[in-house]
Amino acid sequence: MELLLDIIYPIRDFFGGYLEPNLWWLEIVSLLLSALFLWGIVYIINKTNYLETKREQFLDVLGGGRVSRRRSLRAWKQIQKRMESEEQSQWKLAILEADHILDEILKMSGYLGIRMEEKLELITPAQLANVDDVKNAHVVRDRIAKDPTYEITHEEAKEVISIYQQSFKELNLIRE
Repeated sequence: MELLLDIIYPIRDFFGGYLEPNLWWLEIVSLLLSALFLWGIVYIINKTNYLETKREQFLDVLGGGRVSRRRSLRAWKQIQKRMESEEQSQWKLAILEADHILDEILKMSGYLGIRMEEKLELITPAQLANVDDVKNAHVVRDRIAKDPTYEITHEEAKEVISIYQQSFKELNLIRE
């Protein structure tokens, strides 16, 4: 112990003469760094929508899943409304929205992966019976997203939406 003190005291004496008169600079620098890091934390939490996700998870536990189910039902009604349209662009939007909802549900369920394909690879037919159909529907979604001129018939769009609908039913998001 005494040997440690013999080392620490000379170091303190060496740096103490420099640090004591310049301590206010260190305080300013540390304050600025702290503010920068705090801003970074708030920015990341805001960008990732972390608090909203945690709030919904908490309310789901308390309220039996009413919050996310209500939001999903609203989104599903919007998808159905788009499918009733005569415009091909509305059908394409419906497919994009259905895929996005499924992606969010898988993310909230704990499936890790940046892209939807990665999440779908983790799912077995025991977890989602029509996982192969969902993979094919996601391929159509990718074509729509990558090529704005991609042509799709109303029947094809209905088929893709029915695949997502079956998945949502199986995941107990909709009861229709």
